[in-house]
Amino acid sequence: MTTYNKNQVASAVLAAMGTLASPQLLAAEADTSTDTKMEVIEVSGIRGSLSRSMDVKRSAEGVVDSISSEDIGKFPDTNLAESLQRITGVSIDRSGGEGQSITVRGFGPQFNTVLVNGRQIASESDTRGFSFDTIAAELVSSLDVHKTSSATMQSGGIGSTVNINTAKPFAINGFKAAGSIKGIYDENSEETTPQISGLISNTFLDDSFGVLLGVSHQERKTRLNQAQIDGWLENVGIPDPKTASGEAYTGNIFSARNYDHKVTFEDRTRTNANLVLQYAPTDNLVLTADALYSDFDVETNATSYGHWFTAPNVTGIDGGSPIVDANGTVVDMYQEVGLATDFHAKKFDRITDSKSFGLNADWDVNDNLNMSFDYSHSEASREANNGRGNQLSLIGYANRVRFQVNDDVLPNASMFESANPNIYSGQQELDGTAYDPSVTPAGVQDYLSTDNSRAHVMLRRGWEVQDELDQFRWDNTWLADGDTGFSAARFGMMYSTETKSLNRWDNEGEGLHCAYCGYPDSPTISPDAQYIFDAGSDFLSGVSGSGQMPTSWLAHDGEANFAFLEQYYASTNSDTISFDAVLRDKSYSVQEDIFAAYFEVDFVGEIAGMLISSTAGVRYETTDTDVKGRDKPIAQLNILDKTEMLPAYGSVEAISQANSYDAILPSFSVKLEITDDLVARLAASKTMTRPTLNSMSPITVINTTRPGGDLTSSQGNPKLKPFSSENLDLSLEWYYDEVSYVSAGYFRKNVENFIVNTQEDLTFTLSDGSLLTDPSTGDDTDNPDSNDGVAHFTNTRPNNGESAIVDGWELAVQHSFGESGFGVMANATLVSSNAELDAADITQVFALTGLSDSVNLVAFYESGPIQTRLAWNWRDSFVQSLTQTNGDGPTIVESYAQLDLSGSYDLTENLAVFFEGVNLTEEYVHKRGRFENQLLSVEDSGRRFALGIRGSF
Repeated sequence: MTTYNKNQVASAVLAAMGTLASPQLLAAEADTSTDTKMEVIEVSGIRGSLSRSMDVKRSAEGVVDSISSEDIGKFPDTNLAESLQRITGVSIDRSGGEGQSITVRGFGPQFNTVLVNGRQIASESDTRGFSFDTIAAELVSSLDVHKTSSATMQSGGIGSTVNINTAKPFAINGFKAAGSIKGIYDENSEETTPQISGLISNTFLDDSFGVLLGVSHQERKTRLNQAQIDGWLENVGIPDPKTASGEAYTGNIFSARNYDHKVTFEDRTRTNANLVLQYAPTDNLVLTADALYSDFDVETNATSYGHWFTAPNVTGIDGGSPIVDANGTVVDMYQEVGLATDFHAKKFDRITDSKSFGLNADWDVNDNLNMSFDYSHSEASREANNGRGNQLSLIGYANRVRFQVNDDVLPNASMFESANPNIYSGQQELDGTAYDPSVTPAGVQDYLSTDNSRAHVMLRRGWEVQDELDQFRWDNTWLADGDTGFSAARFGMMYSTETKSLNRWDNEGEGLHCAYCGYPDSPTISPDAQYIFDAGSDFLSGVSGSGQMPTSWLAHDGEANFAFLEQYYASTNSDTISFDAVLRDKSYSVQEDIFAAYFEVDFVGEIAGMLISSTAGVRYETTDTDVKGRDKPIAQLNILDKTEMLPAYGSVEAISQANSYDAILPSFSVKLEITDDLVARLAASKTMTRPTLNSMSPITVINTTRPGGDLTSSQGNPKLKPFSSENLDLSLEWYYDEVSYVSAGYFRKNVENFIVNTQEDLTFTLSDGSLLTDPSTGDDTDNPDSNDGVAHFTNTRPNNGESAIVDGWELAVQHSFGESGFGVMANATLVSSNAELDAADITQVFALTGLSDSVNLVAFYESGPIQTRLAWNWRDSFVQSLTQTNGDGPTIVESYAQLDLSGSYDLTENLAVFFEGVNLTEEYVHKRGRFENQLLSVEDSGRRFALGIRGSF
């Protein structure tokens, strides 16, 4: 029988796995013996996982943290992002109660490069962020988070480079089969759904050929209880605001855009498959082919009710003035004119698909040189799905409401529930007879009466995303013969080409979405098409302020309402309409070609009897971008009424803009083994992150066209430069036992070229060479005339310019209490910056997002057949975004803590039963605006429990 032996070069390459020199390095351990047999992964539960993770951290040249599977097909958490948050410096953002994206050391998803087996893969995201919920944890053998950079590492990760390692047959060696079946119970939805996973691996032909196949399928039915305000508007004309004591208020005014209560039902389905083939035709050559497939769909149905406020029509109760607090937040207001009670049927579907394929040849040319050739191709897509990414069917009626904010998290909306004979109808407002004392109001019934129901806006909107990426790598390691001094050199090249297309689909182009806007009396909405939805008396019961408002409301089938209105139009007109989404001209694609070359050297030696090793290198990269799009330029402004002008557009124009830049990225690290157990590190490097794709959009979007000069627009900027960062890391690590260590690290990042939104004056040149005019500025402000002035738009555009310093401490301890079976993990990240948000300054255009402290505590017990783990994670409040969905200020996420529990019992050597509990204390995610009483959203995803059986043979 022949075995694949690691020679001197292969051993050195494996020892350098912390540098990410080539994909296969990340899954192996160093071994200097020239007669070592094929590496075999040994599994031993929680302690084995922690031991392997600690070994990766200890042997790495830079600052690396790792999470290892506890067994084949058994990862510590049910979700990859949930596992990553256990690492110091890593925090996560959730979607549907499940981890989706990560922030590392205060730098959000776009600043973290995520690789799968050392390769970048395509993503369905419309940004550069990676969605961790698309890959099942059961297919992953380990996660490595590289917080310091080296010349061998692909650029893009100012925050970190994360590598997701999947299992390989040569690493398992021989036959292995593992699988699990579990039922997942969602407490909010009261639904139980299945999850099945399996992995089989074997080697043949005297272990020279290996095959591995892994498959996972999960279904989840979730229910999200939510309250939301889409944004807080700044200084939009709230009339005569006063303080609670009756004094006139002259400062900045912040008013709510709307206020909704909502329940979202999600059907989440994820199917993953991984196939790996490995062949070693000789002792010095290994060929690997692998494929990874992911199908992740989130189909939603949301029902909600709420009110949309228009600032000029707001008053105080009983005709008084709106009341503001000391910060200028409107805390008590009443609206009747232009106000409606709305019942929504919404969809926020996310239908995604991704696949990747790779070929790798790992060749030991001789005893000194190892060469690796790697090619990968990946594709990812998010379907347009007829605009169901953001679909709205709305039924409502003209009404009145009082909106109040107090010290509770949830505001209160009142007075809309009861019948009132003095309310003018939507039809009367459309006819221009509303609020005429000589006209009798139509009145309204109780808010649950279907007699009130009228049609209104019908929207289908969404982005279709197509991403395709090809990557070629050539990596080399040269091992020197001496034991001290120069020890190794690494050099290589990489070329990648990626094209990401973002196509806008909606039904807003010709105004069809508003065919029945205004709540007209016709068509009549059948009572049979509506029903009373009961959210339950415990709806958001854990949130202060709950119970003030009704938890039942009218609901309807949105798809049925779209079909009904299309049929009604056809029956009353000579033509037909369709509310289907169509491909819009506001679409674009970005092609990005990157060439990189690197060189890196290692040195080893002794200082005062202490082993010291260092790595120095440089990476050179060139980037060429080609941004193409389709746009219809604005051609005219037409006055609709005193409050709105309608833009008219010309013919479609093709847009193409190119950009290129290069970067030299040096790196240096030193590792000093003060004793056998005490390690000190220093690392310095320069890193970069490329601009987000949506900020490079070449199209112009007209946002506001109001008479009197209130004209706004927005654009992307294809000429944006990459972010660049100069980084310093210092750490001290004490490994005092087999599974125990203490570490402390300091990091500092000086980042330049942050992208900020700047405003500029913009005019539009028409096809005849003249400038676009504003018809509301001439002698006749209601009609165009010869004296109309040029239309000046306030245009928002991203530009480079800001810089920031981020520094912080990472503290960690991991301890096993001897042979008792008990152990603990604890870590904390303390981070700060000179670019934090001043909430009271509405002129501030830049602050660092994602910046927050975090703490993790994990207690575990493992003895005999029993394994249990209790994990608590806390993240402090942070600025998630400098924008809001439909507002003017930042989005701030309040502090969040979550407690999870898992355990298993070994029935036999091969079979175990297990349980999982997620979010045991039923915490909710709370987002707000500038000030604590400016609610943006509250989301309660509830608790989840799972029970299953796992086998390993």
